Amino acid sequence: MLTDNFAKNITDKFRDSSKTIHQWAGRLTRQPWLWLLLWVVPLLAFNSPQQSLLAPEGIYAQQAWEMLSYNNWVGLGWWGTPQFDRLPGLHWLIALSYHWFGRSELAARLPSMAAGAIALGLTWRLGQRLGSPQLGLWSAGILAVMPLWMQATKLATPDALLLSLTLLAIWALLHSEDHPGQRIGWGMVAGIALSFGFLAKGLLVVLPMLALLPYLVRGHKTHHHLSNIGLYYGLAFGAIPTAMWLGHSVARYGDLPLSQLSAHLLSPFRGAGLAAQMSTLDAIYYLWHLPLATFPWVGFALVGAWLVGTRDCRLAAEGDRALGRRTLWLGYPVVLVGLLSLFNTRVGFDDLPVHPFIALLAAVGLTHLGRLFRSRAPRRYWVAVGLSWVAGVVGILLMSAGAAMLITPGELIAADLRPYGWLGVAGGLGLLLPWLMVLNRRGRVSQPQQRLWQWGWLLGPWLAVLAAFATGIFGNYSADLKLALQAPPVVDVLANNPVHMVQPRQDSLSVLLTVYTPHLGKPLGNWSQIPSEGYAWGNPNAVPLSEGYEVIATVGEWQLVRAPLVPGAVPRG
Repeated sequence: MLTDNFAKNITDKFRDSSKTIHQWAGRLTRQPWLWLLLWVVPLLAFNSPQQSLLAPEGIYAQQAWEMLSYNNWVGLGWWGTPQFDRLPGLHWLIALSYHWFGRSELAARLPSMAAGAIALGLTWRLGQRLGSPQLGLWSAGILAVMPLWMQATKLATPDALLLSLTLLAIWALLHSEDHPGQRIGWGMVAGIALSFGFLAKGLLVVLPMLALLPYLVRGHKTHHHLSNIGLYYGLAFGAIPTAMWLGHSVARYGDLPLSQLSAHLLSPFRGAGLAAQMSTLDAIYYLWHLPLATFPWVGFALVGAWLVGTRDCRLAAEGDRALGRRTLWLGYPVVLVGLLSLFNTRVGFDDLPVHPFIALLAAVGLTHLGRLFRSRAPRRYWVAVGLSWVAGVVGILLMSAGAAMLITPGELIAADLRPYGWLGVAGGLGLLLPWLMVLNRRGRVSQPQQRLWQWGWLLGPWLAVLAAFATGIFGNYSADLKLALQAPPVVDVLANNPVHMVQPRQDSLSVLLTVYTPHLGKPLGNWSQIPSEGYAWGNPNAVPLSEGYEVIATVGEWQLVRAPLVPGAVPRG
């Protein structure tokens, strides 16, 4: 009898525990942040074992390393020469990353990766505030599979940092609308974020601020942001680190920081508005680059923009929350693209602040097309069916082209082209899902089936981006140079000797040689200044090489040279 009661109690407790675990797991799987985490973490964490920097990354990485090595958190320089052509926000973050994790490409890129993760979370929250919880999740999911955006999140450049700060400012303004009692505090958050954006990338933060004017001015009667004293306090408080750094720099280097920094900050604005002096291709650069960089999401975004513009809230998104604030939905990206086109910057990453809003609008369009796929009306669901067939055909073509690149014999295809075959196979495989769902469409389409069809559009780009990181297409940008530096006898020379540089510059190869030379010597004016039996990098096209110098290796236009023995001189200085 006692044994039976004991067994019954154990069984009841086990059943209750199983029920509790099942309920807990059910609640957990309904959390949107968990699905977003599972979607984003592999893209951020997965990398090729071989990593190397781009030249623009190298400048930030090297200057940050010198900050940490010499404990000089004020001065920015290049080969011992003060150089104030950028602000130190990202340098400080990279230097801290070096301090905590050691010097590596990953450590240099960690601040951008963290900023990218924050930006994805803020895009999710913006979608929730502007539309619905589902819309926010789709927006962040779409942003995560935009190749240019994901590439920027793993570059040691300030683009992702500026974007995350801009999104934080926008989200804080929207949050203050929903919480009037906290509007001063959230206004301060918005102001601080914008001021920190200046510390990250200079006056380019002005462009997002100007792009917010339609929203700030048009809706002032409802949100009163322009009269929020907290916004101005935040702008002033956030400017303190910049002011302190600039003050210390002027105290140490005189007027040099002011003159160099002002020249650099104003360079994108020189000639602003002089469209007549630009070529047609320059004037419309962002009008073709942005659609190309965000394809195919720009097509979905156009559908979403039409829905938002016509205020068709019933079709635009799920849920009861109305889609308002059209001046933010549409005005911000349109004005920002217009401002970028006016100024003489033509850099692909400068249009990254537009990407989250394309993702938001694309989420609206994708949700609407998902409703068409679910509809019973033939005229409605055939639109989704046609698009699914297009995706299927494109997927088959990509898989075929990718497989051909992978199986082609090595002598018939360049080695650096072969990794792109994995992109074709992975991306094409994912695009088959919408097509397969259309082929198996029978009777009424449930809401989970609609979401699976929508998810299928993201799967192909997600797999392609993952393949780009896994193969090193994204991340291993200077593989040939690193390979050349790891070959004997170069690797032994670099490991055991200080290496000088003759007339160092900031061209791509000079920057990368500086970054990947572990023991830097001194900047030299010509070959004759190399110490006896010492080593130096130099470009013989810029400074002709004299006789008697031994060329150890040639990397592009640069050569690693050993100086001859000078009798009576101290060797290897």
